[in-house]
Amino acid sequence: MLKNIKFLFLDFIDFVRKDFHLAAYVYTLLIVAASVLFIYTTDIGINIGHNRLPTSSTIINNMMMFVILYFLVAIPTLIIRKEFHTISKPAFLLKALLLTLLIGFADAFNWRNVLDMQSFSAPEQSYILKVLWRTRNATFVLPVLILLRIFMDKQTKGLYGLCSGNHHVRAYLCLYIVILPLLIGVSFTNDFLSYYPYYKPWIFQNVFDNPVWLNTLIAETVYMSDFLMVELIFRGALVIGMVKLLGRSAVLPMVAVYVGLHFGKPVMETISALFGGFFLGALAFQTRHIWGGVIIHMGIALVIELLRFFQHYVLGIG
Repeated sequence: MLKNIKFLFLDFIDFVRKDFHLAAYVYTLLIVAASVLFIYTTDIGINIGHNRLPTSSTIINNMMMFVILYFLVAIPTLIIRKEFHTISKPAFLLKALLLTLLIGFADAFNWRNVLDMQSFSAPEQSYILKVLWRTRNATFVLPVLILLRIFMDKQTKGLYGLCSGNHHVRAYLCLYIVILPLLIGVSFTNDFLSYYPYYKPWIFQNVFDNPVWLNTLIAETVYMSDFLMVELIFRGALVIGMVKLLGRSAVLPMVAVYVGLHFGKPVMETISALFGGFFLGALAFQTRHIWGGVIIHMGIALVIELLRFFQHYVLGIG
């Protein structure tokens, strides 16, 4: 097991060794740190993090936030690396703009604003919205990625990392086993106890007259599937899909946007997204597939949900 993990980290170190530029890395870290500090310590930042700015269009605000996060890292780091030719590429500017606008739109979209649910009871409405909440990426971003793959990235293997590659997959499984004790410990912290589980079966009793286990299975399946979409978008489209335009320089701006996706979640989770996003992005670049991220992401989410179920039903916590 340790041998598999060793080779995984050697591949990661190889990426860092070839990609590392002190000024670019420090600049990215400062931008991300300043963003997190602003979001979690100021009134307007807290409202932004929870998609509740008192303005006419939360969606437009969110779209602009992700665009700014991406280009605030991408352009300066390309300048720092003296990759001036890349900045002038229309394909880079248009593709990055399209993807970040889509991410912002999907992240802020609220099904409640477009669905007529008056015929459903309040618990049923809440359940429907809870399930649909995790379909936004598949609904709005996935079709665009398929079109980009067909018409713009014809030479890309698979769908931005969704391919037959299995390099390091066993190592990811081993790494996941190693971090399980940490997950168990973190699940008892106040932030996680108040935020998780994503789906609380004890709130949705007798919804649609279905047994609790069936409603839970549906909700958790949709929840897990969204992590596949997250990996497809961030490690897939924003790294593998941008390789021919940015090379290794695709990873740092992706990390900034990925951290932005976590605004409003427990602050430690948002901070961990910086390191986890960079680690998974670097390995997606090295392996050209996203299965490692899918294993880690889904595995962590599933264990946290199960731990919180155990804490609630057996230990009486939360």
